[in-house]
Amino acid sequence: MIKQEKITEIRDRASIVEVISDYVTLKKAGRNYQGLCPFHGEKTPSFTVSEEKGIFHCFGCQAGGSVFHFLMKYDQLSFPDAVERVAKRYGIKIERSDGARDPSESGERESLYRINERTAANYRQILLSQPAGRKALDYLKSRKVTEEIAQRFMVGYAPQTGSGLLDLLRREKLSVKDAMRLGLIGQRSGQQFHEKFFARLMFPIINAGGKIVGFGGRVLDRGLPKYINSSETPLFHKGSTLYGLYQAKDGIRRVDRVVVVEGYLDVMALHQFGLCYAVATLGTALTSDHVRVLGRYTRNIVALFDGDDAGRKAAARSFEIFIETGLLGRAAFLPKGEDPDTYIHGHGPAALEKILEEAVPLADYYFSSLKQRFGMSLEGKSQIASEVSRLLTKVSNPIEVDLLVRRAVDTLGVREEVLRRPVVTPGYSLGSKRTPKDSPATPSPIRDDIAERSLVSLMLRFPAVLRSVEKEGEARQWLSSKWQAVVDLILAEWQERRQVDVFRVAQRVHPDQAAEITALALQGESILETECDKMAADCLSHLRRKYLRTLERNLRVAIRAAEERKDEQAKRERILEWQDVVRKERQLERRRLEPKPTIR
Repeated sequence: MIKQEKITEIRDRASIVEVISDYVTLKKAGRNYQGLCPFHGEKTPSFTVSEEKGIFHCFGCQAGGSVFHFLMKYDQLSFPDAVERVAKRYGIKIERSDGARDPSESGERESLYRINERTAANYRQILLSQPAGRKALDYLKSRKVTEEIAQRFMVGYAPQTGSGLLDLLRREKLSVKDAMRLGLIGQRSGQQFHEKFFARLMFPIINAGGKIVGFGGRVLDRGLPKYINSSETPLFHKGSTLYGLYQAKDGIRRVDRVVVVEGYLDVMALHQFGLCYAVATLGTALTSDHVRVLGRYTRNIVALFDGDDAGRKAAARSFEIFIETGLLGRAAFLPKGEDPDTYIHGHGPAALEKILEEAVPLADYYFSSLKQRFGMSLEGKSQIASEVSRLLTKVSNPIEVDLLVRRAVDTLGVREEVLRRPVVTPGYSLGSKRTPKDSPATPSPIRDDIAERSLVSLMLRFPAVLRSVEKEGEARQWLSSKWQAVVDLILAEWQERRQVDVFRVAQRVHPDQAAEITALALQGESILETECDKMAADCLSHLRRKYLRTLERNLRVAIRAAEERKDEQAKRERILEWQDVVRKERQLERRRLEPKPTIR
């Protein structure tokens, strides 16, 4: 266990905006910050972060909570591990109150991250300090990679004879089995193990949170394969991971643009010349998952292609990937025979920046490819119209549909009504743009009593409302059991500290309810203080009437049950209780109907 005082200290010293900005591009919006939610696909920001309250909430998928809840959900961490992650970022030392911590308690993922971290440090040490690394250093110099860039990207070397990884794992009591799961170690037979990477320059692949999830290795000669990457692991998924994103995210936010290239050395070269917003795919074509990840940081995504026919065909193919994610994307093309690394070293950053500035919409290359593929005969135009109509079924934004239809009409000479004709293709149904399996599963908010939720929202913001609830001693019993527990926490916080810290309340409930509480806290910001007393009185009145109506119904049932049992005493007692409830209901109704004084 981590002591509550230490958790509060970490929360107070941490900036939730800084931490979440490692994963999501946030922009100031009034008192709070907004961005695209990382937990579900969206085009309009519904993800809100409050620095003042130390909470976040997505009004689209209902995720929410503290900075610790964010890391728990994003990186599948336990609560203690999320606390430790934040503490480490801010240089805060913590000790668990239950004594020494067994490595297994940190969770499976943290154990795997630790192995990758130590492996990367081992490769780096060999590159810089051992004779075996000299050849790799000479290679980096021949590619004009500076020491600063090699350090920023943590480049290392795995020698032909092996890096001594097995000895390192055993010496530091790290799991060889886990190293096998990470694709670092292989097993021939029995207890015969071997390293998977050897005689290769090693590039650690780092996720947006700064954790090493895998490795890429490049040969120093003409050997094949030129590059190999880590296999798919619990940490590493090639189709959704981008090389250099951790190093590029600040640059992406600064210029509001990202450029996507193909190779590790391409990324490093662009960063070396100040274009610190470059990332690379990992030996695969750009995927919709790649685009979704980048879309959290910027909507201005430029894919940099070779200028040959293969590059232009790749640009046309990638357009459909962008469409699936709700983005349009742009394409820039290098001269034939050039790659980003050679071009920027030969022509300088200004020349490459000019190429990026001249990037054109991917839609243009998509429509050009249709012309080349089908021709402009009547039959060809019919096939083009069918392809464009099929593509339009993947576009959910009607404005983007109109934009693409007009561009297709102008470029291809196909009639607009033909393009808008519904097309039935496998997996799609008329009248829908997505199949059920492709639709994002956005959970509906839990529909509790509106008055209960409104009352909690008011209590989280206004001391006057807290005093009203505190004064109304019976208010607690008017609530459902779910909200009784929350009100108890809020009142306890108020009575102890004479203020309510949303973070402290949210921390003491289940993560799902923590998300609801943060939503109510942020919704309450729109309420004026002059309105809070009347709103609270209305909520309490409604809840009391509802409670009395329920009590009256229950008593009527009890009276009938006593009559059936011929229990006259129980019947008389229940009737007296029923009469008292009815009297209270009538009093409430009279108060409700009384004319309110007019303030002049």
